[in-house]
Amino acid sequence: MRCRNSLLALLFCLLAVTASAEPLARTDQDALLQYARQVMLSRLDQANAPPAPASTAAAQQRACFVTFFVKRQVMACFGSFTPRHATLHEEISDNIRLALKNDPRAIRLTPELVKAATIQITFPQSPQPISDWRTVDPLHEGLLVEGPDGRGVAIVPGEARTAHYAWRSALQRLGLNQRSSGVRLYRFKAEWIRSGP
Repeated sequence: MRCRNSLLALLFCLLAVTASAEPLARTDQDALLQYARQVMLSRLDQANAPPAPASTAAAQQRACFVTFFVKRQVMACFGSFTPRHATLHEEISDNIRLALKNDPRAIRLTPELVKAATIQITFPQSPQPISDWRTVDPLHEGLLVEGPDGRGVAIVPGEARTAHYAWRSALQRLGLNQRSSGVRLYRFKAEWIRSGP
């Protein structure tokens, strides 16, 4: 009986994981991307936060990164590999707040640039250790670089055109160089949704 209950619990977990990995419907994608744009605009204008999107995906718990691009240049990005909030819309909103607070590139954002920005919401899988950054395909995989102090920078898929650029960019943001010791590398697979202005 105990073994049967354990198997049922395992099956339930596997079904839950499979369900969360299903692709989002186009209407859910549009709602989440529009919500991210509205949150960023409300924060820049110091206005009231927009209401949560009417989407079942927005009510799920899921980790993500939120990235704002202007002409392929990243203007702001923040996220995590494990969810910090009960719902995806809260996760998106908090990642935007933290991007404005912690990503120095975000200081250049204006409401006009946000309206013209391409937005990407990335849903990462768990990072896997690697020994060489050259093994990462930055158009389809992410690169996580951790410094000796435990701080890390993640480059989401599509943020860099080449693995070398992803590696250099992460080191620069950590205040390190290619000769720095104690640097740990990880690759991560991810799904993402992306929208233009």
